[in-house]
This record gives sequence, C-alpha cells and structure tokens, in this order.
Amino acid sequence: MKNLKTLCIALAAAFSLVGNVAYAQVYSWKDPDTGHSRFSNIPPPWYSRGEIVSGPRVIETLGGKVVDDTALPYEDRLLLSGKSKDYIENLRLQKATASRTRQDPVRKSANSGAEAPNRQSANTAPKGPDAGRNKGS
Repeated sequence: MKNLKTLCIALAAAFSLVGNVAYAQVYSWKDPDTGHSRFSNIPPPWYSRGEIVSGPRVIETLGGKVVDDTALPYEDRLLLSGKSKDYIENLRLQKATASRTRQDPVRKSANSGAEAPNRQSANTAPKGPDAGRNKGS
C-alpha cells in the first residue's frame, strides 16, 4: 500500500511538470545563415510584435496555440494574440485619421497655387552690395 501511495505522488508530480512544459512559449524560425529551423523560448533579435519585422518569418506559440505569425498581416497578428475585432477596427480608424491629417497640408499647399512666402521668385533680381557687378570681371 505504501508503494502505491508513493507511485501516485510521483505520477502527480510528473504530470504537473509535463503540463508546465507544454504551456511554454516557443519561437520558431529558419536561420538565414544555415537554413536550419530553430526553436527557442527566446525570440530572435529581429522579432517584434510590432508592425514591422526585419527578418525571416517567426511563428510564436504559447501552450501549443499559435499566438503570432509574422507572415500574416498586422491586423490578423493582433487577432491571434487575443485582441478584439473592435480594438482592431478602432486602430484602423486611428491610422486612417492620422494619414489624412498628414496629407492635408500637402494637398492644401499644392491646390492653392500660392507661392511660399520665404521663397524668392525667379524674376526677382538679387539684392545686396554685389547686385550690380558682373561675375566675369
């Protein structure tokens, strides 16, 4: 009976350790130098959950579930990481508003046809002490 109790405790401890290992965060990518697949619990240096990834495709898993895949568009990556569709739609609206406000001053000056106040016109003669001298003499 004592051996059975020890066996049960040992199995319970083993299963609790296996459960924690299965929930580990894993990054996988293909090493650009060797071409071999790499697996690590530490992300590669170029990996970022941000919009721009400057390296090979990285797949991040957590507990056997893919939580990020850099081959997907940014919005799909956010969905994988657990962000709501409302959050993503709000982010799209913010980006669209920001891009419109950046473009408006350019469009306004291009459409007005007015010359910038500090620029010299091509027809304006230079002013100053050397204005009447010829450059050749």
